[in-house]
Amino acid sequence: MARQEKSSGLRSEGLLPAVGVGAVVYFALNAVSLGTIGLVGIGAGVGYGVGSWAVDKVRQKRCEKQMDKLPEELKQALQQWQAFLASRLGRQPSPAEAEAIFAEFAQMQPFYAQQVQNFVHAHGGSTTGGAAYTQGQSMPSGQTRHVPVAEV
Repeated sequence: MARQEKSSGLRSEGLLPAVGVGAVVYFALNAVSLGTIGLVGIGAGVGYGVGSWAVDKVRQKRCEKQMDKLPEELKQALQQWQAFLASRLGRQPSPAEAEAIFAEFAQMQPFYAQQVQNFVHAHGGSTTGGAAYTQGQSMPSGQTRHVPVAEV
């Protein structure tokens, strides 16, 4: 009987350190897992930021390449329109503002206005306000027109 008590006592003494080691291993692995998740999150955030920056640069280069392909007269017309728009407003205009400013641009620089208008129409846009003013017509009140603003 003495042997039975001794062996059962050893079992309980050996169980406590095993539970303690198990708990330490559990917490260490969880800390490593949380650290890994944190690093993955940081990596994803940095990757997203770098990816967004790269996409913006590619778009900018693509836009520059497309601008290089435009005829010289159209480039000058777009630059004149941008300069005219910036001198009148200095910010992105609303459609009504762009329409009124384009009508003024068409009166002051009809050749450039025609170049811009042809370009906009060729790409599905509308500059009806500018065309109506250059032809001496007026639009009925209540009718809206949209003039896209070309960026150079």
